[in-house]
Amino acid sequence: MITIALLDPHPIVHKGFKSFFRKNDQINVAETFRNSSDLFDYINTNPIDVLVTELELPDESAVRIIKRMKIEFPKTAVIIFTSLPQSVFRISLLKAGASGYLSKEINKTVMTEAIEKVAKHGFQITSNFANGINNNVDLSRTRNAYETLSPREIEVLKLLSKGKKNIQIADTLNINQKTVNTYKTRLMKKLEVENPVDLFQEAKNYDLI
Repeated sequence: MITIALLDPHPIVHKGFKSFFRKNDQINVAETFRNSSDLFDYINTNPIDVLVTELELPDESAVRIIKRMKIEFPKTAVIIFTSLPQSVFRISLLKAGASGYLSKEINKTVMTEAIEKVAKHGFQITSNFANGINNNVDLSRTRNAYETLSPREIEVLKLLSKGKKNIQIADTLNINQKTVNTYKTRLMKKLEVENPVDLFQEAKNYDLI
């Protein structure tokens, strides 16, 4: 029997989620939660195999929850279950340690197969998302973005996230604007984005800002 829990701020999602598995002999929904503090209080004394969590949460970022799960409950797999488009977040959540990324538009069969797969220490992502993953990316290893960004790149990223323009960043860091552009190009390449909006979002996902 696979024991799972749901973290989602919307009560109506809880009802639908429980109904998914009401007659399933292999998967048991132990509990559902609206905030992360209640979740961690519960799993401290009630182990679960899989956590299914919404990406947008009121009290904590999904990245921080994933990282905490990997430290405190390394045997528990985490699946992101959201209506937000995968293209915005790319692979940052998987790199943070999530085992799956599923759309709330999926049916019961896909959800069941995903839970069974990640419970056996695999990965589950929808096919269109899989097509966007670079084959050279190793999803089996948790990676912190600080491993790939230099201190100066992080400084530039934080200033960009505050809405600073190139000339302001250049003055603050005592570098020229051409150098700022070089750092921006490196940041977008390393965080695998194509525009400043996605760069900001990826920085949030990696918990850099």
